[in-house]
Amino acid sequence: MINCVIVDDDSQCISALTAIIKEYCPQLQIMGTASSVNDAVKLINLQKPQLVFLDVEINDELGFDLFKFFSNPDFEVVFTTAHEKYALKAIKSSCFDFLMKPVNVSEVVSLVSKLENVTKKEPKNVDVLVSNLKESDQILKKIAVPSSDGYNFISTNEILSLEADGKYTKITTASGLKSLSTKNIGEFEELLDPAVFFRTHKSWIVNLNHIRKFLKDTNQLLLSDESVADVSSRKREDFLKLFGKV
Repeated sequence: MINCVIVDDDSQCISALTAIIKEYCPQLQIMGTASSVNDAVKLINLQKPQLVFLDVEINDELGFDLFKFFSNPDFEVVFTTAHEKYALKAIKSSCFDFLMKPVNVSEVVSLVSKLENVTKKEPKNVDVLVSNLKESDQILKKIAVPSSDGYNFISTNEILSLEADGKYTKITTASGLKSLSTKNIGEFEELLDPAVFFRTHKSWIVNLNHIRKFLKDTNQLLLSDESVADVSSRKREDFLKLFGKV
């Protein structure tokens, strides 16, 4: 049995999630609900839940403020949100789980099943989340990439290229670090700053600051580490327009 609490200021949302859990997730036991960050802190300290469903916006507070009291939480966190596109980017970049409101049965069941089947408890990426949320220009500064033994924390300005590998993505940094992420390349295209990262091909995203040369005969880019990335015929004109060459 997994003990959980729900933190939300909307009673209808609490009721909807509670009904789904009771009907479809018998492995969860709801230990209480809270409608403010302070009440959530008290509830968590009292009940010691293994899982917290946390609303992104709670009245005039942010659910993220909970981490001021639990900088290294020993419970899983699932964010719930109806909007706040940028906040959702920050959540995705730090590998936290989330549910979009209104929550639906299949997504809740799938997420709970995923959490239940995790054999190794991973460290929370609170520092990445908070760092990205603090940026006034709302550009992600760091991402957490799952690895076999934890997470690699990568500054976005260090990313040189991203290459699709089936449903996964290979990430190469300027320092030579190579990581394989379970996120597909389309998810990274949504997360990264389009002013810096350009989708040159269905299988490639490159950091424009690390391009050394365009090889017109092969439709490829030579990058700062001497590797090459493909440019599709469809993307060639858009790419060259960035540099005023069309």
